[in-house]
Amino acid sequence: MLIKVFLGMIACFYLLSCDLPATGGNPGEGCPCNEKVLKVHDAALALDITANCAYEKECDVKLYFYGTELPDSLKGMCFGGGTELRLESFDTSMVVKDWKIYPVSLSQDDHLRFSLFDINNVEKKYDIDLSGIIHSYTVRGDSVEVNVMNGCALHLYSCKKEIVYGNRLSNGMYTFFIADGCDSDYSYDCIWHNQGPSQKDDLSFYVTVYWRN
Repeated sequence: MLIKVFLGMIACFYLLSCDLPATGGNPGEGCPCNEKVLKVHDAALALDITANCAYEKECDVKLYFYGTELPDSLKGMCFGGGTELRLESFDTSMVVKDWKIYPVSLSQDDHLRFSLFDINNVEKKYDIDLSGIIHSYTVRGDSVEVNVMNGCALHLYSCKKEIVYGNRLSNGMYTFFIADGCDSDYSYDCIWHNQGPSQKDDLSFYVTVYWRN
């Protein structure tokens, strides 16, 4: 979150600098600023997915995105109006803009599948597997075993346990006991780099998983 705020501050500073007078003698000198909406694909995207997964029910999933790297032909320009693309999935078609939150639906196998089309009808197709997060737990008698994947962290706020990082587990498995007094849910967060059709996107997941009613 701090990274996003920092990037936003940089973007605001850059946009404001476009309104400052040029320091040289030429009136056209200064920052080339174009506040039109960017309607072509960024070279890379950051996709944030949040989900609330009630026990044995469908997850309430939301998506938002923002560009991280403009195509080479657009570098040096600032697009104050943000990015606008068309999102197509099995159950929806809508125009989406960066930094806005959109409800989305998972398929029956707990994948998030959608395509992003730009103004030139160029498609970027996504197939994001959330099944390993949604079904990351197994209840075994008086204990709960959670598979914490690499690049992910497990938070058990209610019973005041330390954050569990998948990269630090020898076999990826973490077990806590029901008698520890933990609530019926845990937070499962991930950051995965070099994802998506271009292998340049960053995916972030913030999922609340309920392991019992």
